[in-house]
Amino acid sequence: MIPFAEALETVLAHAEPLGVERVRLRRLLGRVLAEPVVARADLPRFDNSAVDGFGVRVADVAHASPAAPARLRLQATTPAGAPAAPALARGAALKILTGAPISPGVEAVVMREHCEERPGWVLVRRPAHPGENIRRRGEEFRRGDPVLPAGLRLNPAAIGVLATFGCASANVYRQPRLAFLVTGDELARPGQRLRPGQIYDANTHTLAAAAAALGLTPCLQERVSDDRDATTEALARALEAAEVVIVVGGVSMGDHDYVKEACAALGVEARFWQVAMKPGKPNYFGTFTPPGAARRLVFGLPGNPVAALLSFNRLVRPALLKLMGAHDLALPPVTAVLGEDLHKEAGRLEFVRAVAAVEHGTLVVRPTTGQGSHMLGGMAVANCVIPFAAPLETLRRGEPVAIEFLE
Repeated sequence: MIPFAEALETVLAHAEPLGVERVRLRRLLGRVLAEPVVARADLPRFDNSAVDGFGVRVADVAHASPAAPARLRLQATTPAGAPAAPALARGAALKILTGAPISPGVEAVVMREHCEERPGWVLVRRPAHPGENIRRRGEEFRRGDPVLPAGLRLNPAAIGVLATFGCASANVYRQPRLAFLVTGDELARPGQRLRPGQIYDANTHTLAAAAAALGLTPCLQERVSDDRDATTEALARALEAAEVVIVVGGVSMGDHDYVKEACAALGVEARFWQVAMKPGKPNYFGTFTPPGAARRLVFGLPGNPVAALLSFNRLVRPALLKLMGAHDLALPPVTAVLGEDLHKEAGRLEFVRAVAAVEHGTLVVRPTTGQGSHMLGGMAVANCVIPFAAPLETLRRGEPVAIEFLE
């Protein structure tokens, strides 16, 4: 049995980013940039108005007030998308809408709430300062500036930045192909009638949802009976189809746990089995490199639903993100105040499912009800985990503790 940190280090040491492909904007969400993006042009591209209002010379409204407004001739109107109007004359104003270009001579834009438009004239009821409500060319980016770094996982704002610069596509790392094998003769598909001794299969759907949160869809997904030959045959199909193979169940020490045996028979090199974590002790990890193909990562996860999902989140997810080219593989830990005492046996790192919330201005974390590895309900309402260090046996109420939010 190896420490969790060593297990994660081992997994990540065998995960390298895959090839690069060009992907269009509408399919970029969650993908990882393979190269930096630099500004193709200044942004904003031209001086423009931040508000709907009236462009003025500062001196013309220096003494304006509600009681004695400045009366200016309305010279022209500039809507967004139109070219800039001719230069502003003294004693005049330009009606200008949000995003419209600023004409020469306009020193400020007074919001229309402080103005009254009349036929051919505008009354301005307050003074303005130079540059007020004007977005300057290049104030966010200058042409050639770095905009987005390689390794960034693209979120909606980043995709919007690409669109702002006119990029219709981007070079991103290829997504890994996933195969899911869920073992167990006791499993029935949700919606089927249960026979005596059966339970519904939660793992297939739980882990498929966890993969979908990363933008990944399994290319192969099978339920496998507790049989040596069936397990070996299914694993062989998975190794041929996918770069990441995730087998759920069949990795412990039961009479019908054939996953490790099947892996060995197919030439998968075992990197570790059993991790000092709770839940998730029976975790298995191995690698396989077929001739002329990319290395395969093989994960054997425990069959209990919470253990399977936590093992996915703690060991598989970081590997998938690294294969996708991401630099940030986990959210940074946050400190919270423990809301109640916690106890465990020393020896394993325990991931306590918990809910963190602000109470009277302080972030307080409390464990969810049901911490068993089969109790998925507590995991369903948790928004974080408390990593309860292996050597410790007790954490006291009121102590500051590190928590890791679940994504």
